[in-house]
Parts: sequence; structure tokens; C-alpha cells
Amino acid sequence: MEPIKNIFYASDGARITYYQTVCPPEPKGLVLILHGMAEHAARYFELADFFCSNNYIVTTYDQRGHGQTGQDSGELGFFSSGNGWERVVQDVKEISWSLRESYPKLPLFLIGHSMGSVIARSAVISFANVYDRAVFVGTTTGINGFMLKMARLIARQEIRKNGEKAPSELLSALSFGSYNKKFKPNRTAFDWLSLNSENVDAYLQDPLCGFTCSSGFYRDLFFGIQFATNEANLQNIPPDFPMLFLSGANDPVGGMGKEVKQIVQLTKNAGAKNVELVLYPLLRHEILHEANRVLVYRDLLRFLEAPRF
Repeated sequence: MEPIKNIFYASDGARITYYQTVCPPEPKGLVLILHGMAEHAARYFELADFFCSNNYIVTTYDQRGHGQTGQDSGELGFFSSGNGWERVVQDVKEISWSLRESYPKLPLFLIGHSMGSVIARSAVISFANVYDRAVFVGTTTGINGFMLKMARLIARQEIRKNGEKAPSELLSALSFGSYNKKFKPNRTAFDWLSLNSENVDAYLQDPLCGFTCSSGFYRDLFFGIQFATNEANLQNIPPDFPMLFLSGANDPVGGMGKEVKQIVQLTKNAGAKNVELVLYPLLRHEILHEANRVLVYRDLLRFLEAPRF
């Protein structure tokens, strides 16, 4: 059963489309799912149905510049003027508190994929007390320090030249251009997404997937990656807060596992004591859409229902 579509108005008046599963008779908890870059919430309906069948209420939404929210604003691939990263993280906070108020007795779990995982990491740094546990799927530490400085410089130049809302092929190529090289010979431009060719083809055929994001979006994304990886910021996470990192061992977004291991180690170095990492052999970026995705679903459920230590 597909989740019910509705509208949430953020504190700045932005109209955000969200989807929520029907409440089961005896719900165990709440799950909030954050999708990735250049995709949308509907791609997580199957996962939502899995959690719903296990007695969880699931909410997912089209983030600013994405899906129905991006279509309604007319700004696909753009977050917000000013600090767009802070704005999308604030959206997470406002929606999470709304869920808490609606279901005050239920635990709330946060799951973020790719860009959504970095937003989720930023949320946990800033207000971990809202959640009971968090899962980061297909996350990244981003390009190295020097390249990040160069990328932010290019983003500023692109904004001065074309405006912050103009799509940037240059920044897109800089960020993702090398991913497919690891999987030659290539069948498509998005082989790096998934071993599952049906998933790759569905992504390519979806008009709300794979679009080129704006210079302003990349400005905000680079800020967010730096924020979520900063060791001083990571020290704000409560030491006993449960976190699970999931990634494909062949995911170029996570440096074939190296970047995921790095952020896990940084998080532990900052004082976190309840951190788990699972790398899936052979799998690529979209582990939630692979042919054997039910194995990942079960790992998610196991983590949500495991006793705290």
C-alpha cells in the first residue's frame, strides 16, 4: 500500500510534500527517511511498506529542490538562498518535532541515503536528542580538503557568472564525473548506482531523477559535507547515541568503503561508543534498490529493534 500524500509547511512558508504510511494497530515506532540528491521520496515506498508491515509508521518527503516539492517551487535542483544547508537541516528538525508531537510515546528513528545521509549526520550533530537511533546509508566524506576548497571557489564563480539557481554541468562533472570509470565497460552513465540493471534503467527513465543541480545547491552541499565531517562538530553527538553506517563495498560515493570507514573512525574518535558499520560485498551506491535489498532491509530492522547497550 502506497503511503498517503500530504503537505507540510516549513517555518519559512515553503510547501513540502511528504508521504506517510497508515498507522498500524500497535505501532512500534516512527521512521523518517531522507532521500538522496537528484531523486525523490517515492523511490522509498517499498522500504516504507516493509517497515509498515513490521508495525512502524514511516514518513518520507521530497526535500527542497526535489520531487513534488521541487516541482511546486519551480526550483528543481536548488535548496534555498542564503545557507540552503541550514535550511534543509531545519526542515528535518521541524518535521521530526511534528512527528514527536503527534506520537509522543513512540521512538523516532532517522534514516538518510547519500545526500540524505549527510543531512541526517548534520541533524544528529545538531539535535540528536530528537531521535532514538540513526542510520546513514551510502554516505561520504566528500573530496579532500584541497579539492573541496577548489570546488567551493568554482561554485562561487559559477554563481557570480550564471546565478545560484542555474544548473552547473561543471560542478556535476567535478563531483561525479569519475564514478563510472570504475565500472568500465559501461552500459549507461549511471552504472555506478547499482548492480541491479532494472534499478539503473528506472532511474534513467524517471524525469525526477538524475537532473543537473544548481551552483547554489553545490555551494550548500560542499558546506554540508564539511560541517558533517568536522571533528569538533562530531563531538556534539552524545557518546551513547546508536548509529549504523551501511554502504556497498563497491560504492564510489563512499570511496569503495574507505570514506565510510573514515567517517566511522572520526565519529568514534569524537567519543561515540555505539557505532556499527556494515559494508556489503560487490554492492554499489543504491543498496536499498539492489536485487537482494531485503537483506539490507533486515539489517535496518535488526538495528532499530536491537536492545541498547
